[in-house]
Order: sequence, then C-alpha cells, then structure tokens
Amino acid sequence: MGPAAPTPAFDLGAKKDPVSMYLQDIYTIAINLAGIPGISVPAGFSGQGQRPIGLQILGQHFAEAQLLNVAHQFQLATDWHRRHPSLDQETI
Repeated sequence: MGPAAPTPAFDLGAKKDPVSMYLQDIYTIAINLAGIPGISVPAGFSGQGQRPIGLQILGQHFAEAQLLNVAHQFQLATDWHRRHPSLDQETI
C-alpha cells in the first residue's frame, strides 16, 4: 500500500507543464511496467478537506481476486468513498 500520487488532486487545468503532469503518475508507472495488479481507492482529503487523496493497493501477479477483496474490505471499513470534499466559493 502507498499513495496513488505525490500530492493531492489539483484544479482542472492548473498544471500546464508536461513534466509536472508526468510526475503526478510517478507512483503508478512502475506498477504498470512491472505488470502487477494495482487499484487506487479514496483514502481521505488534504488538510483543508478540499482535495481527495488516493491509496494505491498492490498485489502479486495473478492475485487480482485477492486484491479486489482487500479493496472491498477497505471500503467496508471506511466511508471515504461516500464523502465529498468541502467546497468553498473559490473552488466552484
């Protein structure tokens, strides 16, 4: 388990630099190259409660069913998938 991205989500169109966009995927690229299964699930919000944070859960080769079960158990134990970020007028 680990973070799905190095920072919380950002505003649509906020990042124009291709390198900074690439770096947002830095934690998921190696998993794809290794060919192991992974899933990202909601796991919280940033300190201000406005930006979602994802948790990446990884599995062993050909263990997709076990990985999906772990993600499902996490969902049953938490309510992050039901929560919405707190929006203020600046983010609308």
